[in-house]
Amino acid sequence: MVDADRDELRRYREEEERGLLLHLPAPLGAAVWRVRENPACHYGVRQAEIFLFGEVVTPRRIVEKTPFTLRLLDEWGKSVFATEEEGRSHLNDES
Repeated sequence: MVDADRDELRRYREEEERGLLLHLPAPLGAAVWRVRENPACHYGVRQAEIFLFGEVVTPRRIVEKTPFTLRLLDEWGKSVFATEEEGRSHLNDES
């Protein structure tokens, strides 16, 4: 290991100890899956489906692919997931 590498590693360790480094659950811009309200399932649609079919058939919540951004950090593991399967498993969770 050269001196420059050693200095860089030392700097990273110091910054991590001071809480300055952020470990992201996914790379910025990577595809992640977000559970959200279905914009196509509004009051009018629900009422029409009840009239036509006797029940609501349009799902209230959907899972959509979206690029990972820092704004999604607070929702990670609640409504934002690394895989579509994880998102689908949380479709019925109330958040």
